[in-house]
Amino acid sequence: MAQGPGAMTSPVKACDCIMLSLPGSAIQTLAEAQGFFVQAMNGLYGGRFVPVEGGVLIRNGNGAIRGAAGVTGDSSDNDAACAVTRIRSAGLTAEA
Repeated sequence: MAQGPGAMTSPVKACDCIMLSLPGSAIQTLAEAQGFFVQAMNGLYGGRFVPVEGGVLIRNGNGAIRGAAGVTGDSSDNDAACAVTRIRSAGLTAEA
């Protein structure tokens, strides 16, 4: 993903999505409902779990997960919107 001023890729947010097969918004909702879940994940992954929007799943035409992208540098919802825009511009399906 090309980076513009203020936008940076976030491999951690992307990895979180792949690990859980969930988009960042669902991870954030889960974290808000179950704080112990975040503590456990951060324990397992050395504090590298970021349960906020900005991680976006990339799916193929059949709905299978093909990868993920993560963006940081703005508010989490804007990070997600940036990732979705870039993924869709490549002709792929984004799930934020």
